[in-house]
Amino acid sequence: MGKIKYVSGWRKRDGKLERDAIALWKEHGVLPAGVTPESRAREICCLAYDGNRLAGISTVDIQPYRPLLNKRFGFLRVFTAPEFEQQEIAIGLAVEGRRILEEWSIANPEEQLFGMAAVYQSPKLGRYPVGKSGLTLAGFTPEGHQLRIAWFNHLPLF
Repeated sequence: MGKIKYVSGWRKRDGKLERDAIALWKEHGVLPAGVTPESRAREICCLAYDGNRLAGISTVDIQPYRPLLNKRFGFLRVFTAPEFEQQEIAIGLAVEGRRILEEWSIANPEEQLFGMAAVYQSPKLGRYPVGKSGLTLAGFTPEGHQLRIAWFNHLPLF
């Protein structure tokens, strides 16, 4: 593995980045039933490249989160190609995603994006309350998965 380069794709609708992500998703068949690669590609946040090879993808879906005053959070999803697992690329995608979303939120305060969230579905994740990505344990889903959040501090709660 070479040096991983993280590339922002947030709200850019970059054809090359979208094609790369679609190809990787299709190659590994990882998208849920009913979700097309083309629709998911519109939610690209950041991509991780090892040279010219795509190693991982993060996407974000902005939604209000009821338990936290219905504040809007960017819910992060990460896919790392199997040959790049266990190399901290997912952490890098989360760290870069947080930076990208916070910068976008500061530049677009009318969007009222209060932070980033992620649901940890893998039992390999979440051994400590605050992870290397800076996401902090905030609770659990009804299925027992960890909900992790990072607040952005430029918008007042009330």
